[in-house]
Amino acid sequence: MAGDDPDSQLMNYLVRMVVPMRREFGRHLDVGQFLHDFAYAREVLDEALRSQDPRLLDYAKYVERRLHGPRIADTPKVPSPPAAAEPAAAPPPAGGPTAEELRARVLKKYTSGLR
Repeated sequence: MAGDDPDSQLMNYLVRMVVPMRREFGRHLDVGQFLHDFAYAREVLDEALRSQDPRLLDYAKYVERRLHGPRIADTPKVPSPPAAAEPAAAPPPAGGPTAEELRARVLKKYTSGLR
């Protein structure tokens, strides 16, 4: 799931909100309108954030964080490569590279070749 497109992840959470919104508030959530009408989206989110259903609250918080801002806001940024004039980076810890360093290496392969 880690490789999911952030837009499809957002759509997944919106679809999960449909039934709880209908049960708790009697509101039909139109996903298409939600994605294209800021006022409608804000109204739905405001209502969902008042929910007594913990799952709906979690879905609404996730959607709110990603809808009108960076879609992958809580993903750490990949460090930029050091400039040629800078001294070499410190050697990796004795235990080998950390999971974050390995992830950065993998992501660098995909971001360094972009046109």
